[in-house]
Amino acid sequence: MNVKEIIKSNLPRALFIMIVYIIYSCAGTISEYMLKFATNSLKVANFRSFLFWMMIEAAAGILSVILFSLAAYSSNKQVQAYLHQVRDQLMHHYYGSGKSKLSEMENELGNNMKILADTYAQPWLAIFENVLVVAMSIGVLLSLHWSLILATAVITIIIFLLPKIMEKPLAKATANASEQNSRFLDTIEHWVSGLNELRRYQAFPRMNKELDRSSQKLAQANIKKQNLRGVAIGLNGLGNVLGQVGLSVFALILFFNHQIDLGSWMVAASFGSSIFNGLWQIIDAVTMINSTAELRKQTYQLRQNIRLSAAQPVNSVEVNDLVVQYQNGEKINYPDFTIKPGDKVLLTGDSGSGKSTLFKVLLGELEPKQGQVVYLTNQGQKVSPKEAQVGYIAQDSNLFPANIANNITMFADKLQAKVPAVAEQMQLTPDLAAFPAGIETQVDLDQDNLSGGQKQKVVLARAKIHETQMVLLDEATSAIDSKTTSKIIHELLQSQQTLLLIAHNFSSELVQQFDYQIHLQGRKGTENDD
Repeated sequence: MNVKEIIKSNLPRALFIMIVYIIYSCAGTISEYMLKFATNSLKVANFRSFLFWMMIEAAAGILSVILFSLAAYSSNKQVQAYLHQVRDQLMHHYYGSGKSKLSEMENELGNNMKILADTYAQPWLAIFENVLVVAMSIGVLLSLHWSLILATAVITIIIFLLPKIMEKPLAKATANASEQNSRFLDTIEHWVSGLNELRRYQAFPRMNKELDRSSQKLAQANIKKQNLRGVAIGLNGLGNVLGQVGLSVFALILFFNHQIDLGSWMVAASFGSSIFNGLWQIIDAVTMINSTAELRKQTYQLRQNIRLSAAQPVNSVEVNDLVVQYQNGEKINYPDFTIKPGDKVLLTGDSGSGKSTLFKVLLGELEPKQGQVVYLTNQGQKVSPKEAQVGYIAQDSNLFPANIANNITMFADKLQAKVPAVAEQMQLTPDLAAFPAGIETQVDLDQDNLSGGQKQKVVLARAKIHETQMVLLDEATSAIDSKTTSKIIHELLQSQQTLLLIAHNFSSELVQQFDYQIHLQGRKGTENDD
């Protein structure tokens, strides 16, 4: 994220904002400068002249308020539109990588975007606005007496040195607060995802303890950031007060030496206040901008790392000399095998023999210690797991807050006509009859209006309708009764797809319908591995 990108995101609007801010600053300067003439008119008891200058001052002031509101509104639209572009690029990154944790995405797309909006984008607008005010105020002081500029320069140098004290500590505290927020979201994801299991075993105190611990760390990080921010603001405010008082006293000396008149002294004091208030806000804005350096670097790297290359359809796979090693040092040595186009293969083995781990390797989600997995396209071209288009159906089905039809077609309108037939093949039709809206029933993720078996049927229908050439099924019918499972498996086995399926408790008749089995020996995985 940088200011050039914010401007280029909508260049016409950015130019409009700049013009409005310039006119706003001119109107505000004119309004403030009229005080000189109004004061001098009042000094000589010319009440009519005093009212005239006051009316001009009021008109210019009203215009500046209107223009400021317009500029602020347009600026906010510019920033939000730019953040929308950044979020879109980040989503492309997460979509392309397919690895990111939910908590990481939530932190980056929500918390970090808000931080960058509040402490980077908006401060740049404050800098632009106040630079205009300071520049015009300096011009006015120069027209009153040249020595006022010299005094202002000396005081400004002193003021600009104060924020350097807090720059690095505040940047470190901001980055730490973002990290603690990510960890807090991570803790929520880990514990709340198993809420039913915790409730079943009455383990709420443990979850509460972990959430409380993570929440306290987040609170402490935010408190430290705000404390340091308060110290930085205090230092800036101290410099601002000293600057205003110092310039006002200097102008008063000029007045008593008859080098400026009374109106000029009042204007000098007023514009001195504008200068140092402006400098205060500029310094404060720069401090905030510098505190986001690490976050901006992180966001930039994510936006550059976008991979959206299309996956290539594959119909067979070769596995050779494959070894997976866990963090605890345990290894799984897999047998060499080749699955040819159209093969229907049953993957079997004891619990812990590495069936689900093998799927992770085949899907490119886990790097093996040695060996290779090579997919082949229809043309015989070799493709890596990360480049292969492989269908995958897990035991826990992923549905989306849309109707059942769109969950099957995955929003591909051209497939809508095939939905009834595929729903019938996957034994979903009787379930749909129980819903008043049928296939148009909205999936409610909050109310969980579909049973586990119904969800699995929807996902099975999804794989069927898209006719992915190769599909991996991991206990894909575990929530479906055995009779219905037999019908579904029978339909899948009649297709031209290459299938590799993990399942327990299949009848001998159902097992015999597969072309062959790949049996994994031994229990060398972790306890959570199938």
